This record gives sequence, C-alpha cells and structure tokens, in this order.
Amino acid sequence: MDRETKLDICTKCNSTHVKTYTLPYYVENLHGIRIGINDCVIKTACYLCKEEVISIPDINGLVSAAAVARIMHTTKLNGSEIKFLRKAIKLPSKDFAKIMGIRPETVSRWEGSGEQQIGYSEEKIFRILVGNKLKNELQEGDKAPAVEYDYMTIIKMVINPIRPSGNAPLLKFARVKMKLKNQKIQDIWDESEFKAA
Repeated sequence: MDRETKLDICTKCNSTHVKTYTLPYYVENLHGIRIGINDCVIKTACYLCKEEVISIPDINGLVSAAAVARIMHTTKLNGSEIKFLRKAIKLPSKDFAKIMGIRPETVSRWEGSGEQQIGYSEEKIFRILVGNKLKNELQEGDKAPAVEYDYMTIIKMVINPIRPSGNAPLLKFARVKMKLKNQKIQDIWDESEFKAA
C-alpha cells in the first residue's frame, strides 16, 4: 500500500485534492532497460481530474547506475539496450561506429529490430567502453559509485544468449546513503536484490 506523505496542488486543474505518495516499488522502462525501483518513487495523484505524475529522483544517476549494472549482467545486449548504453555515455552513433571500426549502418542494425546482433567480441569491447566512461574517477568522476564494475570480469564473461522472449533482465535499484571521497553523505543509486512489496 502506498504511504501518503504530503498534500499538493494539481498542476493541471489547480485542485487541492491532490495526494503525494512514496511508492514501495515501481517498475520503469527506462529507454529499453527495465528498472525496478524500491521505496523512493513519488506519485502525485489528483482526485478531481485524475492526473497522475511519477517523479524519480536523480534520473541521471539512475541511468548511469543502470548502465553499469547492465554491462556487468551476463545476458546478451539487445538493440534497445545497446542504444541506451551508447546514450548513457553520450556517444553519438557516428562516433560509436568510428570507435568500433564499423559503418554507421551497422550501428543502426545493432540498435534496431534485431536484424543484426552485435558480435560477442564487439559486445565486450562496448561493455568495457561504457564501464570505463561511467566509472572513470580521474576524468569526470564515478557516475555510479555504489555499483560494482570490473573490466576483467567482462573480459572473462561468458555472454548468455538473449532469452526467447527477447526481454532484458529486470535491474533493481534503491537509494542508499554513501559518503563519497572528501564529500558529505549523499543519496545515490545502488543495485539491490529486494523483492516487490
């Protein structure tokens, strides 16, 4: 059951018949990556006009955490996940093609409807590229400090085929408090193994 937290005003009809709740569990399709979020998604609902708004805190942090978690998962990347990961590191498809030594049309086929899947070697290179970009503490800082990344694990990884249903794995996250280097304690995203409430 949702827990009521405060009263608001509806942005659509200006009614005060609005309740804001923290959802105990919420599943979001984040650009092709299925994300389960525990106990921090805010739902605002107007009882008059039936408008509902979902708010996810620190969406950029969640994107980075989901990207790192997904590259460490052994299931083969599907097209929408490749596109999600590429966008998570802000890499234009043209630049991605150049880095991978392929034609831009190949990137389109990899990210498309499954016409052509990324090869296993290319997939490992791509996973390491994503991980190094998001976890590089020296250049831009660690974008997903609570999510584990190890490029050697990817090198040794046996990538499992995509499931017959084509569904990507459900990645589960919660907000945790963590003290980062020389900073105060912050709320950040951490991969978790919780169950839906």
